[in-house]
Amino acid sequence: MIDGERTPNGSLYIGVDCGGTSLRIAAADSGGRIVAESSAPTQDASERENGLGEAIRAAVEALAESLPGGRSAVRGIGVGLPFVCHDGRAWLNRNVRSLDPAELEGALSSSLGAPVALLNDVKCAALGESWLGAARGVESFVFVNAGTGLSAAIFAGGRVIQGAHNAAGEIGYWLTGQNDATALDSGLGPLEEIAGGVGILGAYAKANGAADSAEEVFRRARSGEELARAIVERALSCLATALANLATLVDPELLVLGGGVSHGLREHEGRILDLLARATPFPPRVAYSALGGRAGLIGALRLAILSASD
Repeated sequence: MIDGERTPNGSLYIGVDCGGTSLRIAAADSGGRIVAESSAPTQDASERENGLGEAIRAAVEALAESLPGGRSAVRGIGVGLPFVCHDGRAWLNRNVRSLDPAELEGALSSSLGAPVALLNDVKCAALGESWLGAARGVESFVFVNAGTGLSAAIFAGGRVIQGAHNAAGEIGYWLTGQNDATALDSGLGPLEEIAGGVGILGAYAKANGAADSAEEVFRRARSGEELARAIVERALSCLATALANLATLVDPELLVLGGGVSHGLREHEGRILDLLARATPFPPRVAYSALGGRAGLIGALRLAILSASD
């Protein structure tokens, strides 16, 4: 997947993984062999009017210029975004002030003369796992990203299910029965506020704990700290229940867990598997992301290839 040669016809595809503070960009051939890769900080781009779109365009153009054959070698572009694009707007996001999806798509297509596809980053990660990761060859699976946020992507029939508003799988907005109104009134997802990294860290801070990340809260729970253990227990209970309900709803062959918080779930895997076995009519297999933090980037490359074949 890394350091491969160009395809015989010189066709390359560019993928962009847009994170909270930086962009990761790669160019690869149709087999997924990456020939060039770079990153760029978004800095204050998310706060400026369409600043994130401008940062993405600049980064893609810079990488394309560096390729053998330049921009003419690019046959497709895929962009993974940390929110949902619908009706010309960015939805379900905490940090991006504005982004015009149609403007970004049109600008990139005009600049590089190639088709462009935009997709939510978790759905991109599912594409990556299906192509070159833990779900390779699996017909039906669900990818659950338990990271800073909490979301899922449903893969069936050879594609990621989008939904009427491109928001299928946004399980962070599921109700939990625990102070749901507080989260909803703030425009936040109740389940994400309990079981997502931002919720775990926020609950710890609210209880006067000091930690740099949700992973640190998990480490403190392992060491026996009572506050951390209580917060992790609450998160685990809600998340395990959500996974069981998700498995019952979708009936997937495989459940793939990814994101930073998923590392903390490994030691509780037995408990999750037990609940799936007891609560789900047909319990799925459970696996962890094989691509880790690169799943979104690999998925964006796959999205670029698919955009060129449409």
